[in-house]
Amino acid sequence: MTPPATAPSAAPPAPAAPSATPPPAAGAAGNEQPAAAGLDTNGAAASGMVGGMPAAPTPATPPADPVTEAPGASASAGCGRGQGRPADAGIPNALVTFPLAYDGSTPMPLVFAFHGANRTNIDQRTVDSQTVDSDLERSYVVAYVKSAGGGWDLGTDYPRFQAVRERMLSELCIHTGQVFAFGHSSGAQFIVQMLGDNRARETGFTAIAPVSSSNYGNPAWSPVPTLLIHGVNDQSRPGDNNGAMDIAQYAASNQCSGGVEQKPVPACNSIANNAVVDAGCVTYNGCAAPTLFCNHNDPNYIQNGNPTNHGWPCFANSQIFQFFESQR
Repeated sequence: MTPPATAPSAAPPAPAAPSATPPPAAGAAGNEQPAAAGLDTNGAAASGMVGGMPAAPTPATPPADPVTEAPGASASAGCGRGQGRPADAGIPNALVTFPLAYDGSTPMPLVFAFHGANRTNIDQRTVDSQTVDSDLERSYVVAYVKSAGGGWDLGTDYPRFQAVRERMLSELCIHTGQVFAFGHSSGAQFIVQMLGDNRARETGFTAIAPVSSSNYGNPAWSPVPTLLIHGVNDQSRPGDNNGAMDIAQYAASNQCSGGVEQKPVPACNSIANNAVVDAGCVTYNGCAAPTLFCNHNDPNYIQNGNPTNHGWPCFANSQIFQFFESQR
């Protein structure tokens, strides 16, 4: 997918769509069309964007420790190591942003973000999800992770992700019980593989929000709160254009058995052509973990003049933020 030639002014032009190829085999990289190389941020650090006296005096009470006093908080090893909001996180392979409330002592929730194929973590933040100064960035530490290659490969990138997570928990003040993830296309497929592939079977996420992922036929994984977003007619997911196979793996893993009910979501306008978008969201009932599915009609990603419905829909950021907040 080729990045836009110029920066957007009001509503940015949609990136070129990935080619319509079947989901790769388990462990393979993402399945989008190669594009011109994006910015390589491996090893790059991100800015943090960036009276009267009493009759009998009593000993002064030391100030309360916000880490130990935060009810139910699980402080990472990095709490207290630094003071204030960092100007430079210094985490290789990740662009990290901090909310204004980050002080180095109070544990903060963390979101990992995984970009699409032939995109970069910078592309994900500034063009694809457009999460710069969003509610997510204002409330969470957000780590936009960079894959080793053009797309995400479990064998190569899972150890790299683990290294990023370990560095962040050891050097930053993170709430270890509030670690979330979202990803787009190849990045969403990476989340699926981390959860279900026997080489990983990841259980460290509090909740996830994949956008345009694929079903790899993995065995059911441990229930995890899930918001899945998938286009109604996703041209880059042949064989599963409407996401029926995609949502099936999450519903099965979360042991859903009670049918669905509509979830009202405010209408919004696509960044692709300003069309009014129906989010098409439903809530699954009878689940071991909350499960939501938004089967939207946002045409975002226009390829050769035709909508692909594979892009990041206009409602995604607000719904992902609300969903993550509900799981804290």
